[in-house]
Amino acid sequence: SEVYIMEEKQQGHKIRDILTFIFKHKHIILISFISLIIITLLIAFVLPIDYFKTQYVARSVLMVKFGREFSAISEVGEGRPPINQEAIVNAEMQILTSRDLIDKVITEMGTLNIYPKLAKENIAGVALQELAITTFLQNVLVKDVKRSNLIEVYFRHENPYVAAKALGYLIDFFKEKHLQVFSDSKTTFLEEQLKSYEENLKESETKLAMYKQQYNVVDLNGQKGILLKLHADIDLVLRTEQSRVSELQRRYDFTKNQKEIVTESVTSDIRVKLNDAQRKEQDLLQRYSENNRTIIEVRKQIQLLKDQLQKQEEDIRKAELTRIDTELKPLESKVASLRRQQEQLNKEIQVLDSRDKEHRELQRNLINNEANYTTYLKKFEESRIQEDMDQKKMTNIIVVQKATAPIQPIPSNRNKVLLAGIFLSIAFSFGLAFIVEYIPQGLTLPDSAEKRLRLPVISVISEKKK
Repeated sequence: SEVYIMEEKQQGHKIRDILTFIFKHKHIILISFISLIIITLLIAFVLPIDYFKTQYVARSVLMVKFGREFSAISEVGEGRPPINQEAIVNAEMQILTSRDLIDKVITEMGTLNIYPKLAKENIAGVALQELAITTFLQNVLVKDVKRSNLIEVYFRHENPYVAAKALGYLIDFFKEKHLQVFSDSKTTFLEEQLKSYEENLKESETKLAMYKQQYNVVDLNGQKGILLKLHADIDLVLRTEQSRVSELQRRYDFTKNQKEIVTESVTSDIRVKLNDAQRKEQDLLQRYSENNRTIIEVRKQIQLLKDQLQKQEEDIRKAELTRIDTELKPLESKVASLRRQQEQLNKEIQVLDSRDKEHRELQRNLINNEANYTTYLKKFEESRIQEDMDQKKMTNIIVVQKATAPIQPIPSNRNKVLLAGIFLSIAFSFGLAFIVEYIPQGLTLPDSAEKRLRLPVISVISEKKK
């Protein structure tokens, strides 16, 4: 079809344009490509031989179990801070690459056994050790496995057996260093505190026992309850007796101040006679004058009866007052006694209150010292168990994959340099030709001329060389 023919024609134009572009700038492409290849070869063969030497990489995998080392034991209380796994893994990675750990590995294996070529550096002592540590750090790689608690450790060396041995020592010393860093030994401190609180506990127990023995304290609350009940009973009796005393005092005052005391004996005897004499006097006054002898005698008789009545009333009053007083005195004595008992009870209750305050203070000290002793005893046992586990080197660092001598070396750096040089040479050559192609303002390709001018190309005339 026509569409197919047009597509083939366009594809042919594209291939022709590419070939035209290459042949047009073949000199630029070849010169730049060959120049860069020569530069790459010079770099590959001029760089130190150590840069291109065959090297082996030993690998080990560690797993960090989040256990006892990462759970801080507080001196007091039960609270434990939460574990930040990412922070702990980062901390372990930092420990793995610490200079003192590398120094220990190098010292164990021997500086010249790991890097024998350092003997040519004409240095010794601390400087030689520092150079070996720096070289070791340049060849060790530690990285974490994402979303896991695994750590990969790599060590690069020209000798595969030295690489595996050095990495093995690094892992072993790392586990020891891990215990030193994360094992917070507090056994001695906790033991001292435990002894101190034990002495305080015994002292509190002794003080409380001596206090109870001194004041015969068995149950202060019970004793106080008995005294309060007795006080309430005495108060009730006291109120009753005070009411009786008040009643008797009112009767005494009333009897003492009463003008006439009427009793059955007075009414039936003297008062009858007095009334008869007074009626007789009235009758006589109607018949006789006041100076009449009979009236005078009657009046004398009336006065005599009045005197007898008054005397008898006084005798009765005294007898009644004596009787009331006889009943009142014991009651007043009883009331006074009850008041004294009440005051004594108040004093005893006050004493018990003061003793109860001291007793509660002693009990609080005992309870606090007992709680502190129990807490430190628990912490001491935990710390002692951890120290025993540390001494047995029981750590939460698990070696998932041990370091073994690698069989195949890693790719040579010379090959990497050559491949990179070839790739850059090709890219630079064509890039330079492309720039040169599009810098001129003229039209160098037939298709470009047709597209820009929108006119057909009749013929193509090549550039004449001078």
